[in-house]
Amino acid sequence: MTQALLPVALALHAAGAAVSFYGELRKRPGWARGGALVLSAAFVLELALAALLGASESAFPLRSGGEYLWTLGCFVLALHLVLVLGRGLPGIALVLPIASAAMVFAATVVPSAQAGGAVAKSGWFVAHTVVATSGMAALAVAFAMSVLFLVKDRALKLKRSVRMLERFPSLETIDRVGFHAMLWGFSLLTLGIATGLAMQAELHRPLWGWSAKEIFPILAWLVFAFLLTARFSRGVSGRRSAVLAIAGFALGILTILGMPR
Repeated sequence: MTQALLPVALALHAAGAAVSFYGELRKRPGWARGGALVLSAAFVLELALAALLGASESAFPLRSGGEYLWTLGCFVLALHLVLVLGRGLPGIALVLPIASAAMVFAATVVPSAQAGGAVAKSGWFVAHTVVATSGMAALAVAFAMSVLFLVKDRALKLKRSVRMLERFPSLETIDRVGFHAMLWGFSLLTLGIATGLAMQAELHRPLWGWSAKEIFPILAWLVFAFLLTARFSRGVSGRRSAVLAIAGFALGILTILGMPR
């Protein structure tokens, strides 16, 4: 069943992304909204596929790098749809490539090797993976907004007129959306680390093993903790904030290196 749904979900996702991009590039809101609706259908199928992955082994579907990427892509796509359809923000299509990339990479390894059943069936495992993945999805939005901020800020300073950038919100709006996404992402990442430690304790394992999936989330947490502290205490924003947010998200993504394939 998963093999049958996979190409359909990916085809819908690709079609929705293409229509959305065309609508944004040509300044045709109807096309952009139509693309978002197609992406909504793709999201339903992708979420159903994630559920089937879990049901196939009677465990939550976040036991490998491939499954993690697939679920992360679902979460990021959901946030993209909220921004476009729910908030009515034009041109927030930069979040979409992150979801699309996650889906494409995940499709090469789904279904994938599974982690131990005892871990996958743990209540703390479910809590940890849901919270941590939600946090990374929010940080993906912060990452996308940071990249967009740097690109648009550079174009404005060089006084270049780029048609695509004209469809994106002002620098102030981009910075605000990215900051709110960062706050949510950091909070969920903190909770994810805490539930991960609780899961290790429940399974009577060492709380720290120096693996990639333990080191990189902590490094990402430190970067975002420093960034938020500097932002609240010193008003650090703009380009410096964007660069640090990009670095923090990159460290979080490196967590996949420590997951079973």
